[in-house]
Amino acid sequence: MAIISFPPAPDLNYYRQAYPELNNFVDDVLAEHCKRFAAEQGHSTCLYDRREALHKFLQATIDSQKLTALEIGCGAFPFLVGEHVKYFETLSAEVLKQNYRKRGRNVDKVPAKFDFVSSTGDLGVIDETFDIVFSCHVIEHTPDLIEHLRGVSRILNAGGLYVLIVPDKRYCFDHYNAETTLGEVIDAFANERKIPRLADVIGHVCTRTHNSAVLHWLGHHGERYGYRNAPLEPDARVEIMGEYFFDDGKGATFQKLSHLVERYSEALEQSAYINAHNWKFTPDSFGYIVDVLNKLQLIDLTLYRLCHTLWGRQEFIAVLEKS
Repeated sequence: MAIISFPPAPDLNYYRQAYPELNNFVDDVLAEHCKRFAAEQGHSTCLYDRREALHKFLQATIDSQKLTALEIGCGAFPFLVGEHVKYFETLSAEVLKQNYRKRGRNVDKVPAKFDFVSSTGDLGVIDETFDIVFSCHVIEHTPDLIEHLRGVSRILNAGGLYVLIVPDKRYCFDHYNAETTLGEVIDAFANERKIPRLADVIGHVCTRTHNSAVLHWLGHHGERYGYRNAPLEPDARVEIMGEYFFDDGKGATFQKLSHLVERYSEALEQSAYINAHNWKFTPDSFGYIVDVLNKLQLIDLTLYRLCHTLWGRQEFIAVLEKS
């Protein structure tokens, strides 16, 4: 039984209150309306399907019930705070602050220290268990999704929950990159993958499109086979062996790509970590993959709640329970 009782998703009572024009619908009709139109049109269907509402709900629950929580990859902006919350990062707090200052980013909210640090993202360094594990835009960076989920399960108490905010590839810069398949996830696990595939690194650097969720919802996705469709964001780059790669749209594209491949080969030999999107999910594909992995007994986490992506947003919320 889950430690936290999340309301259902979708929640018909919430849906009816959020959209008063549906008040006259009986439950069966409202459920059908929700099924047919809510996801397609990006309607809100529960009280925690946007990150602001999730934060309010989760933080209040942790504080009131004194639950133990771990946030993975909080960076400069921790989602959860308080005496019952600990943090896992790939860099020490001081090094992360130094890196952020060099890039002109605010460091006021960086925690004084991270409780657990692993440069490779290895959750094996964590020697405690928690009621809640949380991550935001982290899981898509893990080279081995199954191993990551197993690592989270190991540090969860019975009935514990893994709460995730995950980018929806349809509404971010991954729009034109292929959706992750079940076979790719299992292949990464079977081969004990430690760094991203070269194909994913190239996709992250060279075939990405713009990152405006609103434009994607409106159907404006940028040129499918263009190089860069929007100005470079501060973090839209890949670091390989201490060198940064990105498509800045200033010529010499093929020379830069050749150099990227060369540096990737060196990183592969040394199992050096590379920060790129390894997985591209939609809510439906993520739910399907988690469900099948559980049935195959590759993970012992089950899908507890899954929210679709809201209009104008580029992320969805999922909650996994340790059975």
